[in-house]
Amino acid sequence: MSDKINQIQASYHPAEDRILLNIKTLNEQVYLAWITRRFMKIFIPVLHGQHPTSGQSLFDEKKAQLAQIEKQQTQLLGDFESEYQKPENPNYPLGESPILLAKITFKDIYSDQAQLILEPEKGQGIILPYHADLLGPLIKIFAQALDSAEWALELDPILEVPQETTRLQ
Repeated sequence: MSDKINQIQASYHPAEDRILLNIKTLNEQVYLAWITRRFMKIFIPVLHGQHPTSGQSLFDEKKAQLAQIEKQQTQLLGDFESEYQKPENPNYPLGESPILLAKITFKDIYSDQAQLILEPEKGQGIILPYHADLLGPLIKIFAQALDSAEWALELDPILEVPQETTRLQ
């Protein structure tokens, strides 16, 4: 991604039985990706800093605790009710058809420049910063899409989105 993210939307499409991830940057680049039920089951733990199969923390304990606090504060403070604004002159670096996500890759995970790379089986993917400023809102956005999907993913309770009334001080 060549610019800062301006808007993110995730919406469930029953006919596809997938979630459409729609990311728009400040310079009007639009990235579209389909997320399947299987991919989401792997992706949610990653957003929470846990390895998707082993459940092990992706960070050392102290860094994981700090990231969790930042992530919860970020996800509870964002405005997620605003309607997605389609850009006037969108540019689609990955094409106008959504890519089907198949792989999750980390780059520089233990640095301040950590990246989360979401890729299709072949071809270019979406590179996102792996930081609480983005992870918290992504969790909230995906939680809303998952409510519509009614997939019953049976995720560990620790991976649940906190209730709106639980605000951190």
